Order: sequence, then C-alpha cells, then structure tokens
Amino acid sequence: MKVNRRTLLKLTGGAAALSGAGVLGWQFVREHQETAAVAADDLLKVKVQGVYSDPIGARVVFLLSESEDKVLRVWIGEAEAMAIAAALNEIPFPRPMTHDLLLNAIKALGGKVERVVITDLRDNTFYATIVLRDEKGLKELDARPSDSIALALRAKAPIFLSPKVQKAMEPLKDLPIPQRPEKPSRPQRGIET
Repeated sequence: MKVNRRTLLKLTGGAAALSGAGVLGWQFVREHQETAAVAADDLLKVKVQGVYSDPIGARVVFLLSESEDKVLRVWIGEAEAMAIAAALNEIPFPRPMTHDLLLNAIKALGGKVERVVITDLRDNTFYATIVLRDEKGLKELDARPSDSIALALRAKAPIFLSPKVQKAMEPLKDLPIPQRPEKPSRPQRGIET
C-alpha cells in the first residue's frame, strides 16, 4: 500500500498526540485530526505588505502572495498594528516591547521561530500556529495571527497560509489599497500629558 505525504502526516500527528493522552486525548485527536496536519507542499508563503486603516479606522494587515496577485486581509488591534508597523519599518524602542520580549525568551531557552502558519478561519476569526524549534525538535503554539506576524517579522521567520485560509484571499486588483502603509511615530521619552 502506497501512503501519500498528507496521510503520513495525519497518521504521525495523531500518534504523537496520543502518546500519553489517554481516552480523552483519543477523542480530541479524532475530532481535530483533519485540521491538525497540513502538508508543507499545501502551504502558501506570504509576505506582509503593510498595515493600513480601513474606511472606519480599524487596522488591517495585508498579507501578499509571492505571485503578488492575491492578498489576505486580517483585521487586528491597535497595539498589534503598532507592533507590526514598527517591525516593518525597523523602528527601535528603548526597552523591549512584548513581541521582542517573547522572541528574547524563546532564544534564551534555546529555541528558534521556525515559521508561522495561519491555519484556520472560523466565525470570521483567524487562527495561527507558531512553530518553534529547539534541541528536542519542533513545537507548535496556538496564537493569534496578529501576534504571530509581529513575532515572525522580528525573528525573520516565514509566514504561511493553510489551504483553508488561502480560500479567503482576494484578488489584489479588486481592492482599494491606501497609498501608504502606516508608520508608527518614533517613541518619545517620558509621558505626554
């Protein structure tokens, strides 16, 4: 019997999740096995084009396909928008921001950010996974896409979309894109009153 790569990933992912998981773990794996394993060949690499404001002032990050013909828009919070824009524009802060602290902690513990994958879209909410590598192998952390993107930019790690999320991409030519992405202002010393 010939087993393709996707089936092999599902089988090994299920077996790894079951080791020590017990009966309840088996139930969880059976329910979530379809979404857990994604073959690397099915992932689409994207780059962050910029952070923009939509017509009502909400922040949105544009993730552009490598062919630059499709884009995924992900609405994010104000703090995450600033963190992503600061990383894109290489604006330094005098003290580590949250995503800098997370990256420093990962490195101090002997890890590396291998990649970020935006894995799912449910009820208008995106889900992401941060893939870390250490001496024991790969580990996956569930995370919000906005935090994942901010971390990936700081770690110079690639960002990918799962096949399900790729379906939410839109043709770039059909979108009204603001002229310039947003840039956070340089941090100032002290507190403004």
